[in-house]
Amino acid sequence: MDSRKDVTDASPIIGDGDHQTLEKQKLSMTNGTHSVSNSGPGTISKSHLDQERYSISAGIAVVINNIEFKTELNLPDRKGSDVDASSLFQRFQELGFDSDLLNDASNDDMMEKFNEIKDDKENLKKTGCLIVALLTHGNEDSVYMTDMSVKIKTVMDLFNATNCPELNLKPKIFIFQACRGGGLGRGVNMKLIRDDPNKADAAGEYSEYDEKFGETIRIPNEADFLAVYSTSSGYGSFRNTEKGSPFVRQLSEELLKMKKEDDFYRILTRVNKRVGMGYKPNFPNSGDVTQMPCFISHLTKELDQFDEGK
Repeated sequence: MDSRKDVTDASPIIGDGDHQTLEKQKLSMTNGTHSVSNSGPGTISKSHLDQERYSISAGIAVVINNIEFKTELNLPDRKGSDVDASSLFQRFQELGFDSDLLNDASNDDMMEKFNEIKDDKENLKKTGCLIVALLTHGNEDSVYMTDMSVKIKTVMDLFNATNCPELNLKPKIFIFQACRGGGLGRGVNMKLIRDDPNKADAAGEYSEYDEKFGETIRIPNEADFLAVYSTSSGYGSFRNTEKGSPFVRQLSEELLKMKKEDDFYRILTRVNKRVGMGYKPNFPNSGDVTQMPCFISHLTKELDQFDEGK
């Protein structure tokens, strides 16, 4: 009998009695990261603004790998996540990133690491890219530290244009290996047949437009973020108790195979296809169950492979 299991990184069902406790936790997290709006006139070079590609000469990567959680959260251990964590950590190091790995991080542990990054302003000025990978339990809009849930938006806002101006116009990539709900993704089974060799793909067209700026520009707080999710909104995310998650496994493999002409969008699109169409959960009666990763881009430039930092 195969003892390896595919399980989901789901969150517990919260009863009405827990609502007030969670609200206090969220308030604590929000108050801890709140800062006065920095809406005054900063400076930025026009050449930097007009670049078509991000210039990545150095990068910071943080992998947060949560396996065991406080008893009161009623969350199972995330067996197999160490495989994911070591794989991503190694890959980021190979790409030349200043990498760090946090195991079983509480909210305070995460905040200490993020504040350490933000406080080193000289290093941030030289940093071309920030990557944060969170491997944990989650739900629709939150992820779990070992002691509490935290809104995804709250975590990402720590590095927005207002709170971390040193990273303005630089890519900030957040990778989430976590459930986003309790649903199971479904698909249809279709027979694969040979394509007609005379059939051409339709070409997509787009129109370009120019936006004229005055002397002052405003950078949206949401600009230059890329959120990468292991599953679609509302659905569970699988993880094998021995091999780790299919999403992180495919992402690590694609990063390893990344070619000179690849950009990060291509990498993520290939991961979407390999997990969405190639992964079959290893548990009884899985039938037509699927997992469809996705990414949401607020990037304002092209993001080439991360090889300039080597």
